[in-house]
Amino acid sequence: MFALSFNFLFAQTTITAKLSDEKIGIGEIFTLSVTIDNGAGKITIPDIDGLMLRGTSKSVNMMYSSGSLKTIQTYNYNYIAVKEGFYTIDRITVKANNNTYIANPVSIEVLSDSVRNSTLGKPEGDSFERFMNYMKDIIVNNTINKKEVYIYEPIYIEQKAYSHVPVNVIGISKIPDRNDFLSYADSSERNSYTEIIDGKRINVIPLKKEVLYAVKRGKKNILTTPFVFEKNNMFYDRIQYGEEEFEINVLPLPSAKGHENFSGAVGDFKFTAKINKTNINIGDEVLISIEVSGEGNISIINMPNINDNIKKYFSVYQPKIFETNWFENNRLIGKKTKEYILVATNNGDYTIENIDFCYFSPNDKTYKNVYSESINLIISGDYNNFSFAQNNIQKLDITPIAIKNNIIKNQNDKNFELLNMNIIYIYVLLMIAISIMIYNLEKIKNLNFKFLNNFNNDNKISDIDAILEYYNKNNRKEYCKSVNELLIKNINKKFNIDLKDNEGLYKELKNRNINEETIKNIKEIIDLCQFELYSGNSINKNDDYHTKAINILNEMENIK
Repeated sequence: MFALSFNFLFAQTTITAKLSDEKIGIGEIFTLSVTIDNGAGKITIPDIDGLMLRGTSKSVNMMYSSGSLKTIQTYNYNYIAVKEGFYTIDRITVKANNNTYIANPVSIEVLSDSVRNSTLGKPEGDSFERFMNYMKDIIVNNTINKKEVYIYEPIYIEQKAYSHVPVNVIGISKIPDRNDFLSYADSSERNSYTEIIDGKRINVIPLKKEVLYAVKRGKKNILTTPFVFEKNNMFYDRIQYGEEEFEINVLPLPSAKGHENFSGAVGDFKFTAKINKTNINIGDEVLISIEVSGEGNISIINMPNINDNIKKYFSVYQPKIFETNWFENNRLIGKKTKEYILVATNNGDYTIENIDFCYFSPNDKTYKNVYSESINLIISGDYNNFSFAQNNIQKLDITPIAIKNNIIKNQNDKNFELLNMNIIYIYVLLMIAISIMIYNLEKIKNLNFKFLNNFNNDNKISDIDAILEYYNKNNRKEYCKSVNELLIKNINKKFNIDLKDNEGLYKELKNRNINEETIKNIKEIIDLCQFELYSGNSINKNDDYHTKAINILNEMENIK
């Protein structure tokens, strides 16, 4: 059991490369995406004559696994094709977890003629026409894929800025209300690139991709996020663009009569079930994985169960559920896995019958059932030997109190003494663990007081008090907002600067010779806080960002 869990904890890092297009025309843009699954590292891509790199971005996708938060990182490289030919991009290396990985090679053909229609993806409307005629320096285009959806059907909103002049994105001016929706947003860095539209070279800045799932039926209004820009001219003009209102109609799902096994899933999904081995000896551990993947509301899906008849042949442990989401070709794709660990207890042949999964398809306007393939198992071995080994193991188990009473009544005096020794041993371990926790809590408390004394500012004390209050009440929105402001405000104060643009702040710290590890830790906290704020969706557990932020600020106090 321990060995199996250990392998899950330290899953292998995988690197995947993917291109947005197979063919492209000269002057057109395509994207190379490199995904690091279960790890983080530095990516190296060789320069290729004929392909010009024009911008990069990074997406961090959250995955919840056994109550802990993990990430899948995707780096996007935007290229412009400048020379005709066939190109293979290989030798993409990633240094992660003290190892060097090589991604799969990818290929693209560049043609002399345009592959895309020049108006493909071009914003429409009078406002954009005025921009193209240089009557405006900058414009934000908001797109929404549907204005009539079923409840829990994905709604995609994309925001892009177009400009004729260099601009910086300072940030957002407010967070739109998402009370009637589940909301997910990517955390890409806002790196600009150049696009040719109607023969004119335009600067493009991807601002935000957001996916909404309506949780209430009826007419709903959706406000997009307003962004603040600063023109890079002698006046440093600050302007706001991006807020727009869309009205949508949310339809109820049709009656699910006859589909009592409906999982709550709305979208387009695949369903599989698999097992790690089919020839099994009594006492062997077996892993069954049930997986749902596709485009839709993965987080609210009720996963199907395996048949209770399996308990005639196996001891079944409590299943674990894993979930991850990522953007792929401007669509939010999700995967949810339910894993059972079984221990074979009886001889015989057993078949795991077709497990069914029911979802609603908005495109076909109907409920659909998909079935996994049946799995045939052959179980062999000596049950008596397994029972003897199982009994020996049970004597050493830490058993719940309700079961202990039964064991004390039924076991002889020798077993009674052994159980008491186990209890004493457990109590000793608990006392040691509690002592360590108290010691660490005192250290954290002293760290906070040290921070307060260093700054010696009544406003700072109230900031910390408010942060701790938000944290204790699990008010993630105000908590993340306060930690983010605390970190940026005190860094600005320390170095006598006034930068609210995160990228500008990181560059300024680098210019002041702050070590890269500290800058990385600052960026990590700000990214996590802003992910929760921008997505409008709180992380399941009450993660502690303030302790790390305080540590960073204390370290920076010693910098001259």
